[in-house]
Amino acid sequence: MTKKQFRIQGMHCVGCAMVIDVALEDLFGVQSANTNYAKQTTDVIYDEKRLNEENLVEAVSKAGYKAAPVVSAVR
Repeated sequence: MTKKQFRIQGMHCVGCAMVIDVALEDLFGVQSANTNYAKQTTDVIYDEKRLNEENLVEAVSKAGYKAAPVVSAVR
């Protein structure tokens, strides 16, 4: 399992966050999705053998929002 964080654009309320969670959790291979409206992010735990980042971004897009992976800085 892999955990990735995505920046979300287009959310206007907590209900939007719930819509994103459902859209992601409906994908076969997603263990959990936790979208935070205040931070405008979502954390997704998924099976990287079944899904990739593009699949997750596409699911968010189909729900009406825009997602982009958060790249962590390496020091």
